[in-house]
Amino acid sequence: MSWRPSSSWRLLRAGLLIVSLLLVSAAATIVHAIRTTADSTEVRTLHTTAVLLAERYREAVRSGGPVEAASQSIRNLGLRCTLLQADGTVLADSAFNPSLLANRLFDPEVQEALVSEYGVAVSYRIESQTRERVVCVAIRGNGSVIGFAEASSPAVLPFETAEGLMVRSLLVLLICAIACSSATFGLARSAVRPLAELSNVFERRSLAELASLAMRADASEMGRLQLAAYRLLQESNSLLEREQHQSEAFAAVLESVPQAIAILDDQALVVSANHQFRQIFGNGHADPVGRHVVELLALPPLLSAIDQCLKNGVPQSVLAEDGGKYFTGRIRVLDELVGAKRRFLVVVEDITEAMSLARIKADFVTNASHELKTPLTAMKGYVELLKEDPGNERYLGIVERNLDRLIALTSDISSLSRLENVEPEFGVVDVSELQHDLTELFQHQAQATGIPLVFSIADDARFVRGDKLMLLQLFINLIENSYRFTERGRIDVSATVDGDAVVFVVRDTGVGIPEQQIPRIFERFYSRDRLHGRTGTGLGLAIAKRVVLAHGGTIAADSPRGAGAAFTIRIPRGAHSAMQTTSKNRLKEDS
Repeated sequence: MSWRPSSSWRLLRAGLLIVSLLLVSAAATIVHAIRTTADSTEVRTLHTTAVLLAERYREAVRSGGPVEAASQSIRNLGLRCTLLQADGTVLADSAFNPSLLANRLFDPEVQEALVSEYGVAVSYRIESQTRERVVCVAIRGNGSVIGFAEASSPAVLPFETAEGLMVRSLLVLLICAIACSSATFGLARSAVRPLAELSNVFERRSLAELASLAMRADASEMGRLQLAAYRLLQESNSLLEREQHQSEAFAAVLESVPQAIAILDDQALVVSANHQFRQIFGNGHADPVGRHVVELLALPPLLSAIDQCLKNGVPQSVLAEDGGKYFTGRIRVLDELVGAKRRFLVVVEDITEAMSLARIKADFVTNASHELKTPLTAMKGYVELLKEDPGNERYLGIVERNLDRLIALTSDISSLSRLENVEPEFGVVDVSELQHDLTELFQHQAQATGIPLVFSIADDARFVRGDKLMLLQLFINLIENSYRFTERGRIDVSATVDGDAVVFVVRDTGVGIPEQQIPRIFERFYSRDRLHGRTGTGLGLAIAKRVVLAHGGTIAADSPRGAGAAFTIRIPRGAHSAMQTTSKNRLKEDS
């Protein structure tokens, strides 16, 4: 291997640069420290002089003597000293005729002295045609300012001191740099040759040549480096082989899953895609790799979700429809970074068949409920006719109660199915109108049971965005539930505003809810009625929860120490589209 001078010079330049930076940093630090010290020393000297001048002026005022005596003493202090009246007029100056000097009331050091102990500034003086550092002290008497005392000196003194020191430092720096250059050049010649050999082997990635160097390595630092380089290159080759095997296994897994999967880079270009993705979104092209996702997907909601994930890195889930087909899409950031760039995983699944089954189920429930309700209603009518005959009341009463329960059950099943498949018709709902309708609906029951229904609606909670009929059904179910389990006391319905939500609370003084039952009371067909000898379908609270979720809200039950029950509902006050999105997500999670 031949020694290359360019490598030696690169090492030499690096050494010189490091030494120069260290020397320059040291010189700059020393100069800055000297300049800072000179500045602070000069300010202290000026401040002491200004304070002394102020004392002499104050003594002249107290003794009733002429102020000229104080102004005369300032000529022997060695600095330029100036006395100002309270209005800023120059009273005396040790270097210039006071009558020729301008008013200084609005000078920065004077303004600073008015509000603090003293003021310091560097200003250009027309009379001396130089920049002067000025310290001004306010002279106070009987709580007010009666004048100002200023001491000043040319502001170039610290700069001149620092400049002289910098020149000397540069000379020392030059001598040191020449000495270091000679030493570094000699060291570079001996150090670069083995490094050049090692570099050549690394460039060729020859494991055999590197093994030969490692066998001849000694106990020096370079020998240790050669051994470490050999182990590093050996591990690198092993990792490359392992990565290739893992990539092949990962590709096999992608091809075997039924979902369409693609991996995007941070520019939304397809990095990899499985067979299902190419089949569904290939648009007749054999390989979508390298193409932008906009060219492949014609699903605006999915594209919007991909854009959001690319911007903020937050995982996204979306439901999209295209020409009668339904797709779910999930987008997330892959944990690993490739070349310091993020990769994004897009999983798309065709759920058209599942959506069809859901519609078939909904249609079946609706039709079955309708078909059951019709004969049950007819049977109830005949039972009422049979009850007119004496002796049939007891058994016909049992039949009638069970018919009523079946009719209520079919009605609730129909309502629940409708809520699952119909989007709310959002609009501005006046809560006071809901209060009026509910009061009329439960007026007879309140009088018959002696349990009043009391409303408390805050002014700022009077209006909420939602579906009026759904919200009315929500409160009917909750109030009926309260009347079913309340024998004395009252039922309260309140509405307040908390942040970006309207909070409704339906509270009763009934038997309460056992703590172990609270997690289950919103389940379908779960009823507490049988525990208290009451009748119910077990769907009332499930319908209430479905209404709340359709509005993007939350509902929770509480029964402190089993004394009464309280249902708290939070309905967002946000926009229509936001409510619909939240509603879809929660409906999907709940089902």
